[in-house]
Amino acid sequence: MKVNEWRYATKAGINGLIRHPLLSVAAVTTLALMLFLMSAFVAVSMNANHLSEVAAQQPPIEVSMKVGSSAEEITTVIDFLSNHPYVQELQMSTPEENFNRFKQEIGKDELWEDFDYKRSIPYTFNLRLEDPSYASTFQEEVEEYHMVNEVLMESHLMSLLDSVRNWTRKVGIIVFCILTVTAGVVVSNTVRIAVLSRSREINVMKYVGSTNAFIRTPFIIEGAIIGLGGALVASILASFIYGRLVVRLNPDPTATGVSEFLLLPASEVTQTLFLLNLAVGILLCVLVSAVSVRKYARV
Repeated sequence: MKVNEWRYATKAGINGLIRHPLLSVAAVTTLALMLFLMSAFVAVSMNANHLSEVAAQQPPIEVSMKVGSSAEEITTVIDFLSNHPYVQELQMSTPEENFNRFKQEIGKDELWEDFDYKRSIPYTFNLRLEDPSYASTFQEEVEEYHMVNEVLMESHLMSLLDSVRNWTRKVGIIVFCILTVTAGVVVSNTVRIAVLSRSREINVMKYVGSTNAFIRTPFIIEGAIIGLGGALVASILASFIYGRLVVRLNPDPTATGVSEFLLLPASEVTQTLFLLNLAVGILLCVLVSAVSVRKYARV
């Protein structure tokens, strides 16, 4: 097609949307709702994957000794943990190290001047296992030592994140399919009404020898504009809501003792959502428009 033909097709597509404003708004709104819900599931899935990776890098098990354990008892536990076939990484923290870390997180050093940490804070061991499935067996073995006070497991966090990922994947696919069909029907009806309202014009163009591509293009452009509008609305709404969540849920990065379990930065997620919405919205509407105009206009 020539430049003037593209100009005509674009103008005709825009006029088609203006000619039926309520239907056009309904199509954009339905598509925007579909893309927004898709964005929500994608954002949840991205953060679940991110938090799973962070959790996998953190020591998921902490072995806490009883306060006042003797050097011999500490050595016994160290030998057991360092030679255990399930243990992949091992890091020991002395009472003094744990106390200094605690002071840094809480602040107000003047409150701890007369505090005797040796009578209150124990030795701890942070470790990771080669396989999380060994966690229960490993915990039972460690707790047999009388000098061990507690074994803190973070395996439940991994299980929760895996459950969230699986749930969002399954529910997201179902919701996406339902809303895709709904949006497709609305866009198809929009194109059908546009074709019927311009049936006389289409017949004239056929009579004078216009190509099928020339007749179809305005309706395909109309669908592309609907897709673009729905993608922009969904992206703006999703970006605003996710940005507010990041501000509310992520702590001040300059504060001490900030957890590494943070939501992904808004810029990273919103950029992904915008590109995904744009691709899915325009592609879906262009395909539906092309099929619909071929069906109803017989071109």
